[in-house]
Amino acid sequence: MSFLSIFWIFLGILSFSCIITIYIYFELAYCVRTVKDVPAWIYKIGQAFRHRNFNNFDNITDATALKEATFFIVRLIIVNLLYLIVMFHKTHNIPYTTYKCLKAQFGLVIVTMLIQGIIKFISVIRNKSNKPVYVYASTNAVIGSIFFTSFVLALCLSMSGIPVKPISVQLGSTNVIIGETKASKLLSSGYTFKDRTADDIIVNKRNDHFYYGDLVEITKDGKSYGHMFLTPNSEDMDKLKNCVVTFYRIAAQNEELDKVKFNNTALSQLSYRDFKTKRMASTFSVNPFFYKENMVEKTFYLTLQTDEYILWKSYRIVVNFRNDESPYQYSVGAQHIKWE
Repeated sequence: MSFLSIFWIFLGILSFSCIITIYIYFELAYCVRTVKDVPAWIYKIGQAFRHRNFNNFDNITDATALKEATFFIVRLIIVNLLYLIVMFHKTHNIPYTTYKCLKAQFGLVIVTMLIQGIIKFISVIRNKSNKPVYVYASTNAVIGSIFFTSFVLALCLSMSGIPVKPISVQLGSTNVIIGETKASKLLSSGYTFKDRTADDIIVNKRNDHFYYGDLVEITKDGKSYGHMFLTPNSEDMDKLKNCVVTFYRIAAQNEELDKVKFNNTALSQLSYRDFKTKRMASTFSVNPFFYKENMVEKTFYLTLQTDEYILWKSYRIVVNFRNDESPYQYSVGAQHIKWE
């Protein structure tokens, strides 16, 4: 079973869990209004979501059970609003803040559960009447369902990542979108692949997390423009002309470097100081929700979409310098589970 299939299974579980959670809450509200117990399976769910050292919850349905479930939801909303305010204050980016909040739901639910538990403990301690204080299985069914749903949501978001704008490479007047542009476009623009024809078969051996298919040298008018990995888009093999460009690299000493740009940024104009003093995201004019920059010795890395790439592609730009800080090589690539 592929990772993509596993993701769709979890997405189905998430959808089902959301529906069940909503149903349990409204069933609790309906049963309180009609003065009857919730179905036995809801009690069983409530009993299942408890610490192993905790005694059984009370299988009781009354107005207090509904009130506690409602208060939990209200507190969760308040915790989310506080988180959104803090994140927006830091980022001033509404889409990014929303995504971070969704991804943090599991942690926010746990925080809300702790608050709920503290309040419940205080109410038990302060209870001076003879009226019994119940720990409701019906309430816990709502809370437990929300807890499980938030866990699956966090898992799905971590698996899927988030879409980002792909990186483009300009070879003269030809624009190549990494992970999308087919070799046929380059062939029609006058480029050729050394020692290869349009109908040659390219095989993706699926033995690497970064490089897919075959590495070929791209040329035009007898001049080299670097190397590319050409990858069958959906199958393990395909004709060269149908393959997509998933990786591109060019040496700093290449005579055609002044005709090559990454995201419309001329590579020949960049120096070691540019990467040492400025963010690579700014240098290459990208502004994704999630990205990571790091340097290892004299090599600079920029990764766009740092979560898993099961659903959306991840991109990386790597710039290598020699020990004397002179440029050595520039490369850009895309990652996706369908090519691995």
